[in-house]
Amino acid sequence: MLTIRRTAFGLATAIALSVGASADDDPSAAAAYSGSMGTVTVDGQQLYRLSFRPDIPVGNWGLVLDVELFLEEDGDFSERGWEFGSSTEGIDTFLRKIYYVRYGRPDDDTYLKVGALDDVTLGYGLIMDRYRNTLQYPGIKKTGLQFKLDSIGGSNWGAEGMINNFQDFEEGSALIGIRLFGRPAGKLEIGVSYVVDLDQYGGLRDGDGDGFPDAVDAFPDNAAWALDNDGDRVQDELDGDDDNDGKIDVDPGSGLSAGLIADLEALNDKHGNEKFPIDTVVNRKTPFNKSGIDRDQFAIFGLDAAYPLIEGKGLQLKLYGQLAFLLDDDDQLSPAAANSQGVAAGNRKAEGMGVAAPGLWLGMGPLTGQIEFRHFRDDFDSGYFDNLYEVDRARLDVASGRATPKDALLRRHDTVSGVFGRLGTAIADLLYASADYQYLTAATPKQQVHANVRLAPSLLESIPRLALAQAYYQKNNIGLGLNEEGDPGSEDGFFESTEDTFYGYKLGLEMTGGVSIYWDIRYVFDRGADLKLERRKIATIETVFNF
Repeated sequence: MLTIRRTAFGLATAIALSVGASADDDPSAAAAYSGSMGTVTVDGQQLYRLSFRPDIPVGNWGLVLDVELFLEEDGDFSERGWEFGSSTEGIDTFLRKIYYVRYGRPDDDTYLKVGALDDVTLGYGLIMDRYRNTLQYPGIKKTGLQFKLDSIGGSNWGAEGMINNFQDFEEGSALIGIRLFGRPAGKLEIGVSYVVDLDQYGGLRDGDGDGFPDAVDAFPDNAAWALDNDGDRVQDELDGDDDNDGKIDVDPGSGLSAGLIADLEALNDKHGNEKFPIDTVVNRKTPFNKSGIDRDQFAIFGLDAAYPLIEGKGLQLKLYGQLAFLLDDDDQLSPAAANSQGVAAGNRKAEGMGVAAPGLWLGMGPLTGQIEFRHFRDDFDSGYFDNLYEVDRARLDVASGRATPKDALLRRHDTVSGVFGRLGTAIADLLYASADYQYLTAATPKQQVHANVRLAPSLLESIPRLALAQAYYQKNNIGLGLNEEGDPGSEDGFFESTEDTFYGYKLGLEMTGGVSIYWDIRYVFDRGADLKLERRKIATIETVFNF
């Protein structure tokens, strides 16, 4: 196929030539090879992009590479993705070339995938529910691991797990999850899960490795420079007037020696403030710096158990329960320490536990359902590691430069109880739909809603020119955030967007014989300096020619 692609996360335009089918969709598929070229904006810089992506199936194995070259504005090749100055850079360069390597299929007894992870759930989803490391792709590439072994050494025990990104290990941070499961007696199924983020601040991208995240780094490609307090494009290390008030900085944060500060103060006394003004109190920000603080680890430990009540060909009914505990480090800081480290005030040790029991799981022909009673104490929240986690691990207030880890944003409830239900169905081979809803009672009810709908191939065939149609929506913590305008004391409406909202759609239209256009549009949200909600669009638009 010939593909013309425009990627809005990097504002990229590309032309790709592909031959064959996808090895991930068809075990007997032939190898496919694609190349692309076009312009792309990466970290605010306009680059020309050349890429090559082979998709090679070998028996139960599948390999998809993603090899890129970038040309800078002056025509020189960029080192982006081809850096070998250290062993760390060399490993990162190698991993960036892998889109994924897999063995088997998700439903097989043995499954392994290295690279892009799109949907990872452990157990029944109380701890990790539909996690993905591809939310920011292709702007940010992550190389993760997902595996499942249904039987270890021929026993009744198995294991499944994941790692979000091997590159995170370079900075001492990574998200790791594992679940052991088995049948120790008869039909009783039990599972033990442990998920840990070694450092939630690892989610803040720092391209040059100087400790300052790119969002607050005035020079994100230069490890020697970072801060520009007054925005005059002169780094603070060389700027004698960091707040641009016309006075020479002589405060303790100026970096000047005590002797030089004393000499400048003497000159000021001799010549007067108007002739030789100095500044002893500088309005200087203290942005977050990873290298200046300890890692912020957060983990959840859980147990689950299930017993099949009915195991018929057209009907399956299972009784289950889940239990989980928060395991947080003591990361509470005094206001002064938080300010000096660039961490938002209010962070403290998160504590709590959650119970989801009893629960019933139903499979009846094309219908699947799940309903459970939930009881959460203190700070516990369900599905903490979800498909938005890579954005939510830590958020950065660009105006103040302060960082806030996700565990500090947990809603501080005492005790909440209620129900959670999920329903999925295939309607007469016309469409597939699923939705779930949670309602927990409290002073302000704790609610969440997720929904997904996709037209089935049989229906698509009956609609002229329609090749693909899918839409999805999720919102957590309904009614617990500010409205879109960020008004103090306000409350968001049921479907009003907040930072906990994520939605999008996929659409494919056949323009003429063998030529189709595909849209993959995703939306996430952040608060600006004025607290107003800002929507970020992540989009891929493709024109595909099939031969």
